[in-house]
Amino acid sequence: MVGVPYSKGCLLCRERRIRCDQSMPQCLQCRRYGVACPGYKRAWQFQDEGPRLQRRYQKKFPIAGNNNVRHEPEAIRRRGIITRNQVFTNLSIDERVYPALIQQCFISQQPRVFKEFTCAAFPTMFFHNEFRFGDGFTFPDWVVKHFGKKPYYDAAVSCLSAQYLAHLTGDPSVNHFSRQKYSQALAAIRQVLNSDEEASSDALLIAVILLSFYEMSTRTTRDAWVCHSRAVKHIMMKRGMDLHLSGAGRVCHFAYRPFLIAAAIYEGEPCFLGEDDWQDLAAVLRAEDSQKKSEWSFYIDVYESIFMELVKCPRYIQEAREITSLASSKAQLLEGSIAMTCDRLRALNDELRSQLASNNQRKLGIVFRGFIGPEPNGFPETSPSLLLSAAANTLEILEQLRARLQISVSFKEEADCLAPSSIPQSTCTANVSLPCLDFRLVCELGEGIQKDDPRAFTWLDRVAGSMGLLGAKAIY
Repeated sequence: MVGVPYSKGCLLCRERRIRCDQSMPQCLQCRRYGVACPGYKRAWQFQDEGPRLQRRYQKKFPIAGNNNVRHEPEAIRRRGIITRNQVFTNLSIDERVYPALIQQCFISQQPRVFKEFTCAAFPTMFFHNEFRFGDGFTFPDWVVKHFGKKPYYDAAVSCLSAQYLAHLTGDPSVNHFSRQKYSQALAAIRQVLNSDEEASSDALLIAVILLSFYEMSTRTTRDAWVCHSRAVKHIMMKRGMDLHLSGAGRVCHFAYRPFLIAAAIYEGEPCFLGEDDWQDLAAVLRAEDSQKKSEWSFYIDVYESIFMELVKCPRYIQEAREITSLASSKAQLLEGSIAMTCDRLRALNDELRSQLASNNQRKLGIVFRGFIGPEPNGFPETSPSLLLSAAANTLEILEQLRARLQISVSFKEEADCLAPSSIPQSTCTANVSLPCLDFRLVCELGEGIQKDDPRAFTWLDRVAGSMGLLGAKAIY
């Protein structure tokens, strides 16, 4: 702390401790003393206020690491082996003066850290689709906007940003802080869910999405991210389609819909985004975003059309697993639906591939009305190129499934030919053994990723760009 002398006399009079008349340019006392007056400039004096402030605050705020001192044997305390000075040796001045200050500063920085985490972990998803969010707000902007208003929301943001800091620094204490905030967020959200008003709020939807991202990254348990995805599904359905046309609802719908598809595949159930109302929402967003001015807006029409086909895949998988006989009419109807989806996906894939190739030509300064030349086998990793890869994987899965369902036609025709008209139908079907489908669908999000993978940090970005179908394949 800075201290200033109280006396306004000259330096020599203060040193001699006599009254100074403070006359200019020299005081009377110095003229009588026969020396040159040194002047009235006052020097700054620095004093260490640490000990006084320590005594003031240590009663109000317990010192970290000092909890066990009072429990040491009396003989050790008398010998001075554990002293107060040793306790403060490894602490900063801020922690010694005001121990709660460090934690308060750390929490106040979480919004900025979260924005850095989003830009680093999702480089393609938010860069190529920033123009789609509307009103100039991206997903991290909406997260920061709500910070500081609700305890459960702040804890959800802090757990994810602290996990990012732990990844950068390798500090186990930061990782421990992240786990603490995650536990606090879970406990607080359980209480909030009992409130009808808060259960459908923007803040709760964003907080649960953040907890799901946290579980996808850390995997405290294998299926925890699926539980959070199920909660996101229920909140979105309770809110209704209209609340996701603009504002935070629009942002959350776009940011999390790939993971809803992945969760539906993982649980073996249809994705609610494939229902008619939510398909209408995708059509509205497609019409609006395709008219916006952006480098990437010309992809939107085909991009959203592919999404509207991919979201049907979980339902096809569930219906295929429920088929008990490939000769049933249900199998034939499913085969027809898959055939139409495959035809549309094939056409959309060709169109998107041509758009990507044409865009690459424009960046090289080659401008034509359409794409000229052979299409490349691969493209730089962007949101449209990731979707193209996912669509190709899905098309392969559906064609494999369709090929097995087409067996139903041949089996039923063979059964009809072999069965005499005089023989009851039940006898005929009992003598014909028809196979059933036995397979499972796996993807990278369900299986997780190795921590030593060089692209592990941006893994969720590739999952989001591929609509949750990154590395998807059917195993028969």
